[in-house]
Amino acid sequence: MPVPIRLHRSSIGRQRALGAVLALVCATILGACSNPQPRAEAAPDGLVALIADSGGTALIGWDRAGDGVPITLPDGGTVWIATGRADVLAAVQTDGKTATSDPVHLGKPLKWRAVKAVGPTGDAAKGPDYFATWDPEGGRFATLAGDLASGDQIRVVLIDPSVGTAFEIPLDRPVVAAPPAWIDGERLVVVTGDAAEPIATIVDTTTGGLSDGPAGARLLATSASGRRIATMAGQGAPIVVRDTAGWLKGDGSSIASIAPPDGSSTAIAFSLDASGQRLAIAWMAKDGTVTLAVHDGRFDWRRVAQPAIGAARGAVVAWRR
Repeated sequence: MPVPIRLHRSSIGRQRALGAVLALVCATILGACSNPQPRAEAAPDGLVALIADSGGTALIGWDRAGDGVPITLPDGGTVWIATGRADVLAAVQTDGKTATSDPVHLGKPLKWRAVKAVGPTGDAAKGPDYFATWDPEGGRFATLAGDLASGDQIRVVLIDPSVGTAFEIPLDRPVVAAPPAWIDGERLVVVTGDAAEPIATIVDTTTGGLSDGPAGARLLATSASGRRIATMAGQGAPIVVRDTAGWLKGDGSSIASIAPPDGSSTAIAFSLDASGQRLAIAWMAKDGTVTLAVHDGRFDWRRVAQPAIGAARGAVVAWRR
């Protein structure tokens, strides 16, 4: 039997703070073989989702049997989750600080530790941090830091939690609230401009240099290697899956296009698995409720699973590595 989702109930003050951060995140983000028929409900093994309702958040992981198993979260409220190598997670917390976990073993308590990273001068990187995305090697993660609501002084912060270092790259341009995405081991993409006319700014993490990439993607996610990318142009638009090289060239090629299901207004989060063959999507309906869906490239990108998450009002999805 699937394990029922139990949300951690926090104090009224913490609920309000958590709700404000989740509102910012959710409101602003707004064919291989012979095409065999998929099962009606395939197990979304390896999927993790941070689920939010009015009482708090819960982290759920799905196993090979398709059961949803609660995963321990760090104390203090969590608003974003990201997956790194060897099943290590990174969390962005309500207060804008980050934490990393021990390797995940479903069904066992998970230990977390606060990240205390310092820059080249020995000073701690100034937050608050938003989002988190691990690099292809899975050893460091990138966040956006600064006043994301106003867009002032936003930086990309590269954090290596194993050695406690942080390296900041000023963006010096308007930034759209969306998670950064790595396209290879040295470059990541940040959505800049504004929500109506977004531009993918490519950040060279070795030099700090910025260059313009393709325009039009309001929200994007890449596979662990960065070789495949999923993009959404705006609220209510389909999610388009492409090879990253073709997307960078602007050749117009695509692998799949997935439209919102009936009753849904937009995707608020999505994630490609390590191979880029599975896509998990958090859909928000017009009434504000959130549901999950998993699409599989091995089955012509049809929907193969709808993991149950209860009465959710927000969600972040990721795939374990």
